Amino acid sequence: MQEVRGSIPLSSTTMSVTRGDGLALDIQFNHGWVSFSELAELVVLAERAGFDTVWVADHLSGGSMNAPSMPECFTTLGGLAAITSTIGLGSLVANAQLRPPALLANAAATLQQMSGGRFTLGIGAGASPDSPFAGELTAAGLSIPVTLAERHAALVDHLESMKRVWSRDRDEQFAGFPLPEPRPKIIVGVNSPELARLAVHHADGLNVRASHPKVDEILAIAEGRIESSVWVAWDAGLFDDSDERIRRWSAKGVRRIVAVMTGKPDKSLITGRC
Repeated sequence: MQEVRGSIPLSSTTMSVTRGDGLALDIQFNHGWVSFSELAELVVLAERAGFDTVWVADHLSGGSMNAPSMPECFTTLGGLAAITSTIGLGSLVANAQLRPPALLANAAATLQQMSGGRFTLGIGAGASPDSPFAGELTAAGLSIPVTLAERHAALVDHLESMKRVWSRDRDEQFAGFPLPEPRPKIIVGVNSPELARLAVHHADGLNVRASHPKVDEILAIAEGRIESSVWVAWDAGLFDDSDERIRRWSAKGVRRIVAVMTGKPDKSLITGRC
């Protein structure tokens, strides 16, 4: 059987990347639980084990992910770019409320250069004022758009503004801003059909929690239009090609699964697959 980096075969006889019969298998560690040297070791092991992409969360406080601390997302990704060579790198997801569009465009372009084109920008609309995640934004002195419509509009503004900064025929005011080569793929972290429709019009893909109550509707909106991916808490079944979930996700157009270690990362789970 042909070996494909970071894929989950649906059967030993039908796996074919060109036909889409394999799902890319990614990993996300809760990096608030480990030092950078420990995270680096985990990511190098994940690269060796054949995971397609490693994703890094974007929070200011460890409390947002039940961790003691939370190193900054893009700084962490830059460090990981320097010690890896083949595994993809991505933000899951960058909070549009944390950075102005031009700053986010610069950070993403820089990571694309540092990684040799391995970066994917995952981005989300951010938390509502009454969300458990709002506290870190308030502590940082950031204002939070009150309504869902305002947060969605701000996200669209970020996406379109970044594309203008990255454009080859951009306004001369952006002369000297780094140009990514190639432009990073953009995926939107979605939690509603409305946001999924925005992703279809403004991004290259979307990511949704596999257990979301409207996951089928969200995936149907994306199918055939942009790439769909799901995230799910790490479990051994994700490595079993007979797992019913894999077939179900594939049938709904999913092409990527992000396995998330929600607690303190367990190195033995990776070393056993190298």
